[in-house]
Amino acid sequence: MSKSNRVRIMLLGGAALWLGASMAQAQVAADSADDAAGGLQEIVVTAQKRAQNIQRVGIAITAVTPEQIANRNIASSADLAGKVVGLESYSPYGPGTSSNVVIRGIGLNDFGEGHEAPVTSYVDEFYIVAVPAVDFALFDLDRVEVLRGPQGTLFGRNSTGGLINYITKRPSQTAEGYLSASYGRFNDLKLEGAATAPLSDTLSMRLSGTSRHSDGFQRNINPALERGGQAGSDAARLQLRYQGDDGWDILLKGEYGRTKTTHAYYESKTGFVDANGLVVADPTIVDAVGYAERNTPAAKKNVVNTNDAAFLRSSGYSGLLRIEKKFGDTTFTSLTGYQSYKRRMQEDSDGTPNPLVFASFPYQGKQLTQELRLYHDGQSTRWTVGLYGMRALGKDQPTAVFNFPLDGPTAVDPATGLYNGTYFPISLNADWRLRTNSGAVFGQIEQDFGKFTAIGGIRVTRDRKTFADRDNAALRDCGGGAVGDCFLVGDGGTGTPVPFRLKYRATLWSGKIELDYKPDSNNLLYASISRGTKAGGFNNGFYPTGVSLARIPYGDETLISYEVGQKSTLFDRKLRINTSAFYYDYKDYQAFNYVGLAGLITNQDATAYGIETDIEAAVTPELRLYAAGAYLHTDIEDVAKVTPVGTTVVADRPMAFAPKWSASGGATYTIALPNDQSLALDWNFEARSARYSGNFGDPGTQLEGYFKHNASITYEAAEHWQLRAFVDNISNRLNTTYGGPSFASLGIIQVRYAMPRTYGAAVRYRW
Repeated sequence: MSKSNRVRIMLLGGAALWLGASMAQAQVAADSADDAAGGLQEIVVTAQKRAQNIQRVGIAITAVTPEQIANRNIASSADLAGKVVGLESYSPYGPGTSSNVVIRGIGLNDFGEGHEAPVTSYVDEFYIVAVPAVDFALFDLDRVEVLRGPQGTLFGRNSTGGLINYITKRPSQTAEGYLSASYGRFNDLKLEGAATAPLSDTLSMRLSGTSRHSDGFQRNINPALERGGQAGSDAARLQLRYQGDDGWDILLKGEYGRTKTTHAYYESKTGFVDANGLVVADPTIVDAVGYAERNTPAAKKNVVNTNDAAFLRSSGYSGLLRIEKKFGDTTFTSLTGYQSYKRRMQEDSDGTPNPLVFASFPYQGKQLTQELRLYHDGQSTRWTVGLYGMRALGKDQPTAVFNFPLDGPTAVDPATGLYNGTYFPISLNADWRLRTNSGAVFGQIEQDFGKFTAIGGIRVTRDRKTFADRDNAALRDCGGGAVGDCFLVGDGGTGTPVPFRLKYRATLWSGKIELDYKPDSNNLLYASISRGTKAGGFNNGFYPTGVSLARIPYGDETLISYEVGQKSTLFDRKLRINTSAFYYDYKDYQAFNYVGLAGLITNQDATAYGIETDIEAAVTPELRLYAAGAYLHTDIEDVAKVTPVGTTVVADRPMAFAPKWSASGGATYTIALPNDQSLALDWNFEARSARYSGNFGDPGTQLEGYFKHNASITYEAAEHWQLRAFVDNISNRLNTTYGGPSFASLGIIQVRYAMPRTYGAAVRYRW
C-alpha cells in the first residue's frame, strides 16, 4: 500500500469515527455547562500556554492530577510510563539514571548524553536539555500534562513526538500545606511536605521538599556489593511570589536535588548473531567464557552476580524567574530559566561475575533560556507571539574496559565456575564537549467563525552547535598505524590523540494549521496538519571501530503529522470520551542502531499511524470508571544490518518501545462515612503488547507483553487526615523492561526486569 493511500485511509477512518461519534453525542449532549452533582470535574491545562478547559483544546492531552500521582504511587517522572497510554519510558542504565521518553513510538533510543530528545520535558515551561536530568522526583505538583504529537509551534525545541510539562504548585495568599510519609517493601521510605505562607498583602512563599530511600529490590549474590534498584533521592524547592495591585505577577523559584544510589544492575541471558545479523536469544548455549546465568544461583529474576559495583551520584540546581502582567486584553510573559546538572555513574556492563566489560559515564551540563511572549485574548481573535533563546553546554568523559577472552568457554576454573583464561584488554574512551546556541521567533493565531475556529502557527528556529572531541579511542592514531587499532589498556592510550571539531548551522521551521468545530459547549471536533522539526547533531560517546568523521554528524528530521479527533462531555458531565487518530510521515528520522560494540544515529525515512481513546465515567456519585486504549503501527524504512560474514541486510523495522496495543484503566468506589469521612477503594491496571528495545527488531531484544494491576484503599478523615494502604503489581509480573544487543558477539544479551510486587502504607496531614 502506498504512503498516499495510507494517509487517505487514516484520514477517512478518523473522519468516520469523528462523524459517527458526533452524531451519537449530539443526541445526548447536555446544553448546560454547569457541573451536575456527582459529575466529572473540569480539568484546566496550559497546553497552549494559557489556561483552558482540556475539553476545548484540539490536542491529544492527558492530564495527571496530584491525587492520581499519590494514589498510583507515581514517585518519579519515569513512573508515568504505563499510567498514560501511548507513553513509554526506559532507562538504558537502569531506573533512576535517566528517562528516555517515548510517545507514539517517537523517542530517543541512544544512550549518548549529547542528544536532545524528540519528546521534550518541561518544568513550569522551562525546557530541560540534558536527558540524564529528566529522571527526577515528583513532589508538590499541581498537575502533569502529556501532549501527544508535534508541539513545536508554541513550545519548540525538537518536540516532534510530543512533550511532558510538569507544573508545580505555586504560592498563594492562603496559608496551607501538607506533610506525608509512606513506607513499603524493601524499606522504601518516602517523606514529603510543603507549606505556603503569606508574607504580606502582596508577597507569599512556598517551601516544599521530598526524600525517598530504599534498600533496593535486586539482590546481588556478591557479598561485597550492595543491592541494586535502590531509591536514594532528596530535593527541595523554594518559591517567592509577588502579586501586586498594579497587576504584576512575579514568581522566583529555586530548586535543588541530589541522588545517591546503587542503581539496577544488568542481568544477562545468552544469545548470538544469526546469519541475517539479528541478535537471537538462545537458552541452550553459554557465553564466550562458558557462563550462563540460568545455571547459577542468579537464575531468578532480579537476582544478579556481578564483579563490579554500580552506583549513581548526581546533583543539580535550577532557578526560574517568571514575570507576567496583563495590559487590557493582552498579557505579557517573561520566563528566564537556568539549570546546572552533573552526574557520576558506573556499571558492570556485562552483568556477570566475569570481568568482561566495565564502564563509567560522567556528565556535566548547564543551560540558560529566555522566553518573551504576548498573548491577546480578543472577542473572536486570539494570538500569541514570542521570542525564545537558549544557550547550553554539555560535556562527558565516558570510559569502558573490554576484556576479550582468548581461550574460549572451556577455560573455566572448576572450583569457581569463572573464566580462568587469557584476556585481550581493550579500552574505549571519549572526551567530548557540545555547545548549543539557539534562537527562535514564533506566533499562533486563532480566529472564530461561528462554531468553527481556524488556527495557524509557525516557529522559525536558528540553531548553532559546536561539537569537539579531544580524544576518542575509535579514532586514535597510533603514530603511523591504522586508525582504530590502538586500544590496549596496557599502553595507557599512548597513541596520538585525534582531536576534532565539527560545526552545525541550520534554520528550521515548524508549523500548524487546525480547524475546530464546536457544535455546543460539550463537544469538540478537530483536524490538524502539523510540521515538526528536530535539529541535527553529532554522534557522541563510543564509536564503532574505524568510523569516519563523515558519519559522526546526523541531519535534521522533519515530521508531517495528520490528526483528527473528538472530545465530548456527555450526560450532564457524567461521561467524557476523547479520541484521536493520526498519521506520521517522517523524512530523515533520526534512528539509533548498534554497530558492533557501539552504535550510530543515522537518518532514515519512517511512518507511524494509530488511534487512541480515553474514557472516564461517573457511573454513580460513588463509582468512577476510567479506561484508555491505543493502537500503534510504526515502520523505519531501509534499516541496514551487517551480518557476521560482512554482508549488509536492508529491511524495514519497527520503532523501539512502540507496542502495537496498550491500555490502562481502573475503577474507584467511594463510601461516604459519618462526620465528613470517606473510604475509597481503587483498582487500576496497565497492559502492553510485545515491543522491541532497539530499532533493528532483533528477536533477542523483544520485550514480552504484560498485564499488571494495582489496588489501594484510602481513608479520609474530614479535611485533614488521609490514610492509605496499597499493593502494586499484585500478580508479581516480572516482565523484561530492557534488552541490550551490544554484547551479542560475547554471547551476552543485557536484560532488566520490572520491580516485583510492592506493598505499604501512607499517611498525609493537610491544613
